[in-house]
Amino acid sequence: MTLLVYFLTLFTFMTGTPDSSLSKSYDEKLEEGIEAFYNTEWEKAETIFTQLMSENPNDPQPHFFSSMMPFWEYFFIDQNEELATEFLDRSETAVELSEKRLDNSPNDTTMVLLLSGLHGYRSLVAAGESNYRVAVRSGMTGFSYTRKLLSLDTDRPDARIGRGMFYYMMGSVPSELKWATNIAGLRGDIDQGFEELKIAAESESYVSNDANMLLMYLYNKEERYEEALYYADLLTDQLPKNVIFKFKKAEILESSGNKKDARELFAEINEMNHPDLPLLTKKSRIKVEELTDLTQIY
Repeated sequence: MTLLVYFLTLFTFMTGTPDSSLSKSYDEKLEEGIEAFYNTEWEKAETIFTQLMSENPNDPQPHFFSSMMPFWEYFFIDQNEELATEFLDRSETAVELSEKRLDNSPNDTTMVLLLSGLHGYRSLVAAGESNYRVAVRSGMTGFSYTRKLLSLDTDRPDARIGRGMFYYMMGSVPSELKWATNIAGLRGDIDQGFEELKIAAESESYVSNDANMLLMYLYNKEERYEEALYYADLLTDQLPKNVIFKFKKAEILESSGNKKDARELFAEINEMNHPDLPLLTKKSRIKVEELTDLTQIY
């Protein structure tokens, strides 16, 4: 089970019975939307989430899942300002709704978990756009929710993900802005972040794939390709229909110098011609041509 699927199951567990506005068909549709998301069937997922937003405007969950689509595109395919803005706009609605629900129900673990993840992801996107002030602010807010999770259960793998993202963000703040984090009494470094994420990834829990995803991305960002490829292999084995993870694995193979295997995987993605991710197909086709020329030379 993944972190996203867990939000649905935990909500039902914590409340005992579904909210009066949530019928069984609502829950089933949400689960169907989550499955479509993880299989990168995003047109189908978006249709379902939009319908659920209309059925229950106060539920933050479909807004969260909807915001994850531009987040993944930004995170794994193309870090451009348009996708960053789309994610930040969509996730802001999810944050507002989650905070309202948490105000009414302070012990709602699902909302604490949701807010910890949302602010953590917002901090990563802000950092990707070199907006480190927003990144630090979002990281601090996210970590406040992570602290709340830790106060409930110090061994929770989901809390370790939040803490790992926070430590990584603190460690990646440029030296000229370190004074701000020092004044605030905030500490953390990149290796601490990796260690927390590894513990979550190695756990037999619903968050292991989410931790694997973050480790793949962050190790690749740090140009530690052997470690990044290890987690890419885990993800493509666990979620074979997810074309985004295939693409990221191909990129890591290329960066590590394995041009042949990278070309084969890019060719596979190009042949799939994913209808919801045309940019992925275009980028893969260009890579096949580039790598074909290189392999012929060598």
